[in-house]
Amino acid sequence: MTTHNPRIEEIRRTVRLSYDELNHLIEGPLAKLDPNQLYRSPGGDEWTIMENVAHIVEFMLYWSDEAAKLVAKPGQNFGRTMQHEGRIDAIREHGTDSLQQAKAALPGSYEHLDHILSSIKDSDLELTGHHAKLGNKTLGWFIEEFIMRHLAGHIEQMKACL
Repeated sequence: MTTHNPRIEEIRRTVRLSYDELNHLIEGPLAKLDPNQLYRSPGGDEWTIMENVAHIVEFMLYWSDEAAKLVAKPGQNFGRTMQHEGRIDAIREHGTDSLQQAKAALPGSYEHLDHILSSIKDSDLELTGHHAKLGNKTLGWFIEEFIMRHLAGHIEQMKACL
């Protein structure tokens, strides 16, 4: 018997649309740029295009694993702050990768995320976890904020760099 999970299916669809948009950006406008522009800071504390891509590869893996952990053990500490070493290390280690390296890393990260999302039931979205700064939040809130909006936001940031 197949359980219908329309909220999860909508989440997966939205994430897929953002992922497709990211790939179109990489294969189109980013591929046509002078490669040096991929590593040029847009100013202030904003990330370069490649730092954004490196972060996306890392956070799709991180947040999908966090979601799976919360489903397995509701109520646990969940998530991270902006100072998390894994987050910072990913930028440091992969923010200077070539566009081809980043393009090669994205499918595995996305497939892992989609696999985890496909294993979640709509009822799991009501499970709560405790974030160090944000307090108790539902899994649905975390997915919307730290996967869906996060992915869309970084794509917009890369477009602004163009």
